[in-house]
Amino acid sequence: MKIGIALSGGGIRATIFHLGVFKYLAEKGLLGQITHISSVSGASLCVALIFARNGNKWPLDREYLDRVLPDIEKTILNNNIQMAALLRFLFSHKYWGNRAALIAQVMRDKWGVTGSLQDLPDVPVWEINCTTFETGKCFRFTKAQMGDWQIGHVKRPDFPIADAAAASAGFPILIGPLKFDAGKYQWDKKPLEAVYYLWDGGVYDNLGLEALYKPDQGLVDTDFLVLSNASCPNGYLHRNGFSSAKNLKRLLDITMDQVAGLREREVVAQVIKMNQGIYVNIENTAEKIADDSKADVETKKRLMDMCISPGDAEKVRDYETTLNSPAKQNYELILRHGYENALCCWTCYMKM
Repeated sequence: MKIGIALSGGGIRATIFHLGVFKYLAEKGLLGQITHISSVSGASLCVALIFARNGNKWPLDREYLDRVLPDIEKTILNNNIQMAALLRFLFSHKYWGNRAALIAQVMRDKWGVTGSLQDLPDVPVWEINCTTFETGKCFRFTKAQMGDWQIGHVKRPDFPIADAAAASAGFPILIGPLKFDAGKYQWDKKPLEAVYYLWDGGVYDNLGLEALYKPDQGLVDTDFLVLSNASCPNGYLHRNGFSSAKNLKRLLDITMDQVAGLREREVVAQVIKMNQGIYVNIENTAEKIADDSKADVETKKRLMDMCISPGDAEKVRDYETTLNSPAKQNYELILRHGYENALCCWTCYMKM
């Protein structure tokens, strides 16, 4: 089975939630069957960490469970990249116009995310999704190429992994775009600009689905899709009369949520119902997954007894979208919810 996994944005919450999903897949012996990974924002940080803590090699199941995941936990809890970036930002003028580059540097220094896209394995193919400000298209980094369809592509780019992941996480206003010097690379057509600005991939597609699913052809280069959504739903919010930045962020969140909702409904209708994948959603509890899948009473009770409470699930869902290191108990709760969400989906929908 060729598994493709699409991972949403959502800051450090998404990073940890997706680590929990990978934990479940590792316990099922499935990491080696993942052939494509498509990541956005916090998910790009997640995958960058996995590669970083395993010498830029994709881990085997036992490697991930016994060594890589415990190492990542220590790395996240002991190294607050948001605070480190803020302190450097205050005293280093060169980053004032390129905060995403600062996040990349902190990821190198604190998380050990080093190397180039060319240091990654050929399999799984890792698609790091950004948004080109100038074109409004999806700018995608892979080992094979980088670029978007309008400005062109660079074959086998020697581009830093940390910079690609930071660009993917460059949420407008909070972090901002990565300043990308196009003149350093050989393009398949003449660049329209000398410099491009790469924003958070979630502005274009916060589920990272486009690389793995096309409406007119279904799954792309995979047999089975794991869609993991750790983005925070938009609840009721009063307008802030003193902060235009917060209000603008709210409008961006609404737009991203609507785009994600349209993609989500299509994939659930065309892929999940055809037993070609599972949809792991941070909003779901064990009870909801069991009810939606029409699981039998015994299965529903067993899953509800072993999984976190609905109250704790809400706490995870509503955890702030930030790059700050969480408290250990919050890390463990978010990881557990990702793991249990994947377990419930597999148990209820795969029937194996």
